[in-house]
Amino acid sequence: HINGMTIGGSLDQALRSVCSEQKRRCDLVHSAARALLQSDQDAETYYSETVRGKKRKELRRQAKRLDELGEITFSLHRDAKGLDQWIDEFLQLEQQGWKGHGGSALDSSEETGGFFRDALIGAAAAGQLERHDIRLEGTALAMLVNFHSNRGSFSFKTAFDESFSRFSPGVLLQLENLKILENPSIAWMDSCAAEGHPMIDSLWSGRRHIGRFSIELKGVSRRAIFRGLRLGEDLMAQIKGREVFDPTEV
Repeated sequence: HINGMTIGGSLDQALRSVCSEQKRRCDLVHSAARALLQSDQDAETYYSETVRGKKRKELRRQAKRLDELGEITFSLHRDAKGLDQWIDEFLQLEQQGWKGHGGSALDSSEETGGFFRDALIGAAAAGQLERHDIRLEGTALAMLVNFHSNRGSFSFKTAFDESFSRFSPGVLLQLENLKILENPSIAWMDSCAAEGHPMIDSLWSGRRHIGRFSIELKGVSRRAIFRGLRLGEDLMAQIKGREVFDPTEV
């Protein structure tokens, strides 16, 4: 099984080609479309053409009301300066919200907290880290982590202060993130969000199709087991009314 692979990408194409040559089945068994940011437009034009007018008006109102509370600053960091303190703030911000209360925040365990810290430090050392934050009088309201990889980028994690949710600080920060469209070294950004995410899907019009593939192994008994399991998967999908979308077949 291979999970999380881009459908129609170069790896998908190579895998299907090899499986065809070896006369193995390579089945796409699940697919999801998550928000993708990709456009030749600048940030302002993309925003005005993608986000409906009513929502833009509401975001302007929220930004104005937030600005009335004090000095609002947006920051972008691409180096390791102040990184340890920034990571501490991010983990604390996430921990004090619903994820912390539910035990799913990064800092709810040493393993996930340590992984996050190591990932950011390593990415910064490799020149692949980008950090955004929005602050009120110096206090973080929302923080965002992006990872760059060659011409692509991944919007990995967002944390925000839920006591300011009426101002949508996370959304306001994502509006700043649209400026990635004006970075000539980055061609696209994957949201890493769940399919149908109400916030990011309303801001980004593109979709990236991600799939899970099952590959048949060699041997008579293994082939028989594989085909039996796949038949069961297909029957369950039919019962649940779920279809697997393969954009390569469109």
